Amino acid sequence: MNPDAAREAHDTIVSSTDLYANVIDAAGEYDAKVDSSANCSLAAHILNAVTVGVNAFVYEAVGEDESLYDYEEDVKVLAAALALHDTNKFVREAYGVDAEGNTSEAFDWYFDPEPADDGTERDGDPFGIEEFLGDGYRDDLKYLVRRTELGENSTELRGLDTQFRGLERYCRIGDSTASVALKRGAEGVHEQLSTLIGSDDVHRIQFTQLEQPILNEILLGTSKEVIASETGDRTYGVVIGSSPDSIVYFGEPIEQATLKAEVTKRVPERISTEFQFECKLNWNAFDYDILAEVNIPVDEKEQNISDAFRELLSRGSAGVEAFEHIPPEFDQYFPVLAKAIYIDGQSEFADPDIQDAYDRIEEEQGVQKVKLHFIAYLVENYDTHSDFLDGFADDVRPELHADLEPETDAIGTVVDRFFDGRIAPELGSKDEMCFLCGGQTDTKYQKGLSGIYRTQEYSRRVPPHAKYKSICEVCNLEYALLSYVCEEHNVSTNNSLEIAYFYFDDFLGDVRVRSNRVGNIVQGDGDELDDPEVTSNLIKPQYFIQPMYVLDENHRMAVVRQVMEAAQESGMKVVIGRPFTRFESTDAVFADEETTRPQELLGLDEAERFGPLPSFVENDRTDSHLRRALQLFKIMSMVGQDANMSNPYLQLDRDTFHSIANFAVINHDRAVALSDLEQYFETYHEKALMDMKTVAERGIDLFGKQFDSKYKKTKIFREALDAFLSGKNQQMDDDRLIEYVESQVYAAADREDYAGHATTEEAEAFVAAIREYLVENDLYDLKKLSDWENALVNSYFYAYQKSL
Repeated sequence: MNPDAAREAHDTIVSSTDLYANVIDAAGEYDAKVDSSANCSLAAHILNAVTVGVNAFVYEAVGEDESLYDYEEDVKVLAAALALHDTNKFVREAYGVDAEGNTSEAFDWYFDPEPADDGTERDGDPFGIEEFLGDGYRDDLKYLVRRTELGENSTELRGLDTQFRGLERYCRIGDSTASVALKRGAEGVHEQLSTLIGSDDVHRIQFTQLEQPILNEILLGTSKEVIASETGDRTYGVVIGSSPDSIVYFGEPIEQATLKAEVTKRVPERISTEFQFECKLNWNAFDYDILAEVNIPVDEKEQNISDAFRELLSRGSAGVEAFEHIPPEFDQYFPVLAKAIYIDGQSEFADPDIQDAYDRIEEEQGVQKVKLHFIAYLVENYDTHSDFLDGFADDVRPELHADLEPETDAIGTVVDRFFDGRIAPELGSKDEMCFLCGGQTDTKYQKGLSGIYRTQEYSRRVPPHAKYKSICEVCNLEYALLSYVCEEHNVSTNNSLEIAYFYFDDFLGDVRVRSNRVGNIVQGDGDELDDPEVTSNLIKPQYFIQPMYVLDENHRMAVVRQVMEAAQESGMKVVIGRPFTRFESTDAVFADEETTRPQELLGLDEAERFGPLPSFVENDRTDSHLRRALQLFKIMSMVGQDANMSNPYLQLDRDTFHSIANFAVINHDRAVALSDLEQYFETYHEKALMDMKTVAERGIDLFGKQFDSKYKKTKIFREALDAFLSGKNQQMDDDRLIEYVESQVYAAADREDYAGHATTEEAEAFVAAIREYLVENDLYDLKKLSDWENALVNSYFYAYQKSL
């Protein structure tokens, strides 16, 4: 085992090249598998295969005293071969080529694709394999890729050979393990690698997944850091990957107690380094809040208090003029003044000059504003009162430190839960129960108007007449972490807050392919996504937490659209949920746990796949997918913009041909010319479109071509619908109803001079086509036909225009 070599291998294939980023860009929007219950993006599957295969090779091949330099070419060839191990799937998705396996044809399409149907040239090698590896390796890669699948046709290997024989073993390990990971997660990965590598070398450590997702992410990452010795201590192994509740690695076993002790030591420093905690401060009130509950160095807590006072005085408050300059030396006094004046309410001082100043300020400003004005006075007159401040600080600081020493260590508590198998502690009585996790606590939840949950908002865990909810130290720590994340993303907590969890799959190879959370993607009209910055740092997240605020139902639909776009661009799956709820992966690539009724009606609450099923799948499956959802969002947006709608995403309530056509015709002057709309109909509502075109063509046969008003173009169709409604209202049987409608339609056509000569046969064909459409679309009853009459007229108009 050579952990240094493993890290160097990561640097070779990740940090120093664009291989991973290219794979995400090129294959992120495609599906890895046909089975939607075991699916992720093709990019995620490829990257997992590369990571597992390379790690396995480095672990077995590179000795403790050897350098990776001697194996660098092998590592690159192996990584490139694994990146190409599903070439046939990629060219099928990207170019529509149905290659049977990883044939020479599939490779030719990948490296030298033919122009698109419109003549546009396509760039070859979208993963950048030859930029990564160099020229002259195509036959080697073809050999290894063909040998990855045990059942590949051996005739394809005739005439091929390679100096890299032996690497096919690791190609198979990477591919098969990545496939098992899709179906059975970390447990399946552990069993697969134990079979292929050996059970003595493969280990899986299990944890209790926490209800607090940010803390869970931190503890999981720190555990991997300990195993892989990222800090230079003892190395236990090479991390293969992880799920939210387990880690799989090559190496030697580590005792749970040892791992827990190391994690307990490192987590406080990591939290204090990556996050900033804040006290609660305004001109009239101060509270330590999370600072009194988290076990981080006390000097950091004091600095946080000083920073809060600096910010308050710099902007001015309660009549205190904004400070342009505060001496840096004064920072040491802010915490003790906060303790004495705000917490203890001290108003008497031994120094007569100080007492006189305090009394004068209190008389001028009143008992409420005196606190901040008195501190401002001391800042202004720091040179004069520095001796008093030094002595005062010496007296108060021990009590301040006692206040800041947590009675119960939130970090220690959460580490215990993570390692010892208890998601939550013993439940308390209702008036001493955390409103988030149910744990026992007597700490009141008082977060002000900008709280993620309103301070006095309803909760089932609050007695009916209680003023405040309660929150335990662990949830309060999670709250502080999430507040910092929101601030970093400029996400306001004044509105309803939701969380999007982006992740590649439940099991993720240890190489992180983004250096930060997903980015500012869903606020206002922005649709930015951080550039994929690839890193091999083991402590980066298992999933990416994107906070987002929601204003109303239409804004939420816009947010959902941008979340879907981010998922498609990054090759990640995503779950939308509420803050402070445990992250749960799903089979679907998009799942919304806070879905609204408009989403459900349009089928936008879930997407089972990234794109449609391949053409070779011969069954009646109609799996939902992101590509269709985003096309529907685009249509709603385009039509809404043309009509200057303030809420375009709430106007459409069905994803049917007649419903969408009605929406477009009513609200867009050139609906018939919209290519996106036509493409959507032809792709997802082809039968309904063709059936309605048939109706329109029969109408033209009967009533002639009309080029004037919409009224004339739809007149004969409206006559038919009115006759159907009249007959159904009279409870006619079907045969009599059809005869009645035919007679009414024929009479209407015959009496119009501009309709030309009408025949009974044409009337029969027209009515038969209408009846077939109504039956096929479940509209052939009085109530539905009455409800959808106007929509049917507008969809007829759309089809009529297309027929002309």
